[in-house]
Amino acid sequence: MLLKILLFGLAALPFGGCGQQSAEELFAAGEAAATDPASLDQAVGHFKAFLEKFAQDPKAPEALNKLAALAQQQGQMQEAIAYYERVLADYPDSGRGDEAQFMIAFIYEEYVRDVERARLAYQRVIDLYPNSELAASARHLLPNIGRNPEEWVEFQDRAPAQ
Repeated sequence: MLLKILLFGLAALPFGGCGQQSAEELFAAGEAAATDPASLDQAVGHFKAFLEKFAQDPKAPEALNKLAALAQQQGQMQEAIAYYERVLADYPDSGRGDEAQFMIAFIYEEYVRDVERARLAYQRVIDLYPNSELAASARHLLPNIGRNPEEWVEFQDRAPAQ
């Protein structure tokens, strides 16, 4: 009888029940894997699993930001934009919206080379997050999109004119 109870109890456990990872463990595993270029795919897997299981966790927007950064590292710019857009759509009150919107603009400008989308995205940073430090950066960048930085950036290491 005891054996039946034990077997029934084990059968009632979800598959892999004793191997379930907590939110903290999954997130930490993703962060650890992200430090090694050879294990970026594992990092992506950990963060995706984290979001699947713990979408309401306070670290979910950060997990999306990390997935976006990993996509950028792997040259997948549209995927990175999609992750940042999920931060904006799924976690609008997370405090990470300004960063996500700014990164969308930056990727459009620097990697996709879509000047018009970059302009619109920088303007959204300004409109939606006017008091953010990134809004100040967007105000500075917006009129200079498409220009060579050497034309408008003050470089510190230039030798003074004599």
